Amino acid sequence: MPNHNPILSDLDQARVLDLGSSRLLHRISSEQTRGEFAVVEFHSEPGEGVGLHVHQNEDELVYLLEGQIKVTLGDQSLTISKGAAALLPRGIPHGYVNSGPTRSRLLAVLLPGRLDQFFVALDAELKADRPHEEPIARLCERFGLTFLEPARS
Repeated sequence: MPNHNPILSDLDQARVLDLGSSRLLHRISSEQTRGEFAVVEFHSEPGEGVGLHVHQNEDELVYLLEGQIKVTLGDQSLTISKGAAALLPRGIPHGYVNSGPTRSRLLAVLLPGRLDQFFVALDAELKADRPHEEPIARLCERFGLTFLEPARS
């Protein structure tokens, strides 16, 4: 017997979050899956992306839906195009920058799903009219996330 009901993620109904250098579509939330997993989609313009980081609590399965990105996985760096997939175990430094001429779209499945709530909280923080450095540092600590360097092309 399933642990939760079927979930449909219609593109027009996905919650859009502003992460500063990227937009995130919250496709399936961890609340919908009882925390088992979450599905998010990152949209990044050329030169933008997600800086090198490590999560302590989640594994991540990613699939490049559109575009070209330069990705860092542990100690390797490579350029990949649409259709590439990777499994990123927790504790492995990773990040990417859109190295192509058009927007990139990267689908990520987070296992377990709690990290999607970091993105929700980050979106809310970035909308607040105040300095963000300390609140974002507290968010990262709360979610077991460490940024090693910003995204760069």
